[in-house]
Amino acid sequence: MTPGEENIEVLIHEMGRRVEDLKLKYNLFFSGETRVPPEKEREELENRIRNLMSRGHKSPRVNLLIQNLGSNFSLYNNLWLKRLNELETGMSPGQRKKAAYPETEESKPQKPVPPEIKPIEVNISLNHEDTFELFFENYAHMCPPKMQKSLDKDKIINSVKAKLITENMVDAQVNLSLKNGKVKIKIKPVQ
Repeated sequence: MTPGEENIEVLIHEMGRRVEDLKLKYNLFFSGETRVPPEKEREELENRIRNLMSRGHKSPRVNLLIQNLGSNFSLYNNLWLKRLNELETGMSPGQRKKAAYPETEESKPQKPVPPEIKPIEVNISLNHEDTFELFFENYAHMCPPKMQKSLDKDKIINSVKAKLITENMVDAQVNLSLKNGKVKIKIKPVQ
């Protein structure tokens, strides 16, 4: 290694340390610790690295060290410039994309409209068990498909029977309707 190459390696290591220092300064700026970005230092370091890269060097080792330094600086430089641009415009890239292509009624994903299910009336009687079977079939038909698998037939029938007993009714009319994805049950005496 010639004395000139030793000096260049020292310079490369010094510039690598300056890249790391600059990285810390930008982190302080982006976190709000400092108010002004270290733009002058970045531009100065960028010019020095470009000058170093443009010179022809004889040693492959020195060329490799310079390429690594240039790649490292380029990576950070692009990140810093991108974040500065986001701060200036007040938008992240995702927000800019949304602003450039605003969502219209046609572009919004459409929710599937559930089929219209009309209210059902079923007459039940404590004296006829088969009326409760008919009630449950209609209740299950009204339920959204994802709920139908988890229905507990005995629990639903017993709760309706309990309601009849507490209301002192033997015969009743049950109105089933679907509201907000739930089956609503209204029980009233038979007229």
